[in-house]
Amino acid sequence: MKRFSYLKAALATSCLFVSPACKDILEQPDDAVITADQVFSTPDNAMQSLYNVYATCQINGFITGDGSNGRSDAGTNDGLLLAASDEGDQVGTGGVANSFNDGTWGPSNQNEYSIQRVTQGMRNACVFLENVDKVPFISTGQYNWTPQLKAQTIAEAKVLRALMHFDMMSRFGGIPIISEVPKVVIKNVGGINKAEVTPSANRQSLKRTIAFIVRSCDEAIADLPNSYPSSDLGRLTKGAAMALKARTLLYAASPLYNTATPYLSFGADSLICMQSFDPQRWQDAVVANKAVLDWAASNGYALLDDATLGKSESYNYATGAVFDPKNKEILFFDHTHGQQAGGANIVRWACPIYFSWGNSVMALPMNFIQKTYRDRNGNDITLPTTGSFPAFKNLMRRMEPRFHATAWWPGSQYTNTGLMNTVGGNDTSKFLIKVGSASGTFQQVPTTGQLLGNGVPNGIHQKKFINLVNALNGRFDGYWPIFRLAEFYLNHAEALNEVNPADPAIFTSLNAIRTRAGLPLLAPGNATYASIAGSKDRIRAYIQRERAVELYGEEHRFFDVRRWKIAANDGVMKGDFFRIFLHENGTGSYVYPTPAMTPAQRLANDQKLSYRIEKFETRVWDDKMYFYPFPQAEVNKGFLVQNPGW
Repeated sequence: MKRFSYLKAALATSCLFVSPACKDILEQPDDAVITADQVFSTPDNAMQSLYNVYATCQINGFITGDGSNGRSDAGTNDGLLLAASDEGDQVGTGGVANSFNDGTWGPSNQNEYSIQRVTQGMRNACVFLENVDKVPFISTGQYNWTPQLKAQTIAEAKVLRALMHFDMMSRFGGIPIISEVPKVVIKNVGGINKAEVTPSANRQSLKRTIAFIVRSCDEAIADLPNSYPSSDLGRLTKGAAMALKARTLLYAASPLYNTATPYLSFGADSLICMQSFDPQRWQDAVVANKAVLDWAASNGYALLDDATLGKSESYNYATGAVFDPKNKEILFFDHTHGQQAGGANIVRWACPIYFSWGNSVMALPMNFIQKTYRDRNGNDITLPTTGSFPAFKNLMRRMEPRFHATAWWPGSQYTNTGLMNTVGGNDTSKFLIKVGSASGTFQQVPTTGQLLGNGVPNGIHQKKFINLVNALNGRFDGYWPIFRLAEFYLNHAEALNEVNPADPAIFTSLNAIRTRAGLPLLAPGNATYASIAGSKDRIRAYIQRERAVELYGEEHRFFDVRRWKIAANDGVMKGDFFRIFLHENGTGSYVYPTPAMTPAQRLANDQKLSYRIEKFETRVWDDKMYFYPFPQAEVNKGFLVQNPGW
């Protein structure tokens, strides 16, 4: 399959569109190598400029770079954002995520998000929009520039710009709206010439920011296609623009936003809330998210539920295998950081012990597992704080299919591909155990081949996304899912419950998710249905739990607990967090299992181990953390009002 790529312009457009150090095109001297007229003189050049907009207006949740170099603010620079919420933990003392968990982040050390990168992407989009009229209606090279293509590219640039506004808004609240290329204008005020920056560098209200995003999508939808040929796979469709609008309206309706009383009042409340509660915002979210579902159904998109793959692997492929022809679930994805070669930082930093650097692996806290996941019959799970290893394995085997696509637990196979199997990744052998007793020391295992060290004992590892790496330390075909269809079933159910909890369409949307997950339908006769039906509060709690499982690791939970205003709840973003570890129980020495062992021998061996659940840290939360602080250096320039509490 030929895949859409963001062309690295052979022109000097990298200077014009990417580097903030480059001069504005209008300020270039007459003998400059390139001018705006030249860039937009042919369709081919103009399209390369649009691809630069794509390249700088993206959301990427994966660690970038290779061999510890080339990292950016993607993910959390050295980890995944899931580790900065109750979804996970970045084991070790370092890591950007840990500064969120221990409360030490702030205006001078917020290293998860780069405002400079995002605003550069917004400006790049504005440069394209302000110069696209210069492109002549001719056919040269690859593209035939027609009024239809022109309108489509304008729509693409508008949605990409809006996507960056949403990405920043979800962290900061109301932000400066970059609707045109920033420039300095001299105005005469009372006989005195004064320089003003336009558009304003000041923050706009949250309501205006949201309205700008929604309006940009509305303006673009009509001119975007429903699909592309395979050579352009990854460009924006109508559905992607509708998805951005729908997600934005869901946020606007949520408690953090949709209120007259902000989490902290500071004299500029319009920057962090809508300054009123309006139930119509929930209805708007219902309509927008239903429109996405209807569009998807009409254009061949569906939740991946393939009988040959099974439930667990269907979920696995849906969230990671973007180019697999079976996967019709991804509406839009980041195409800029896929197919990372062996040694990629995402593999080394996010894989489990023994296949990582050993001090920054991702793990699932036991609190999160026990409060969100169910067994395959849809029942809650209970795991005592201590017990035998065989009892632990029996419970894990009964877990719902999505858990097995997300977590690697002692005794389970890491992946169906070649990754780690040749070094014991398909069994317990690479989980460290304490020798002798629960107070013993962790067993040390010699490193061989790609085993980079003893790793960190953290019990249950995160494996979503990276379990599709195709060989030992091999290529990572990872494309970040920006909009996945499953989200919009959950969005629709959430908004509809707030409007009318008796509407049966709530359960229609939820059952679409449960069917693919391999769980019983929510319907009369089902115990879960009986416990929540008709209660807005209980349905809301169920939906929040379902989102935590279905959208695990996709950078939703971190923002969901904020927009729902539940981050301060114990065990969400604060309080004690727990891990599980294995230890010998005094009945004999455990040996690493081998293929030659019989089932009886394996069981006898397993009975020599017990597990224990213990606290590994206490996390910190302050309500000022509902929105990020702006970098202090930017606030000091005098344009930005800092968020309250910082």
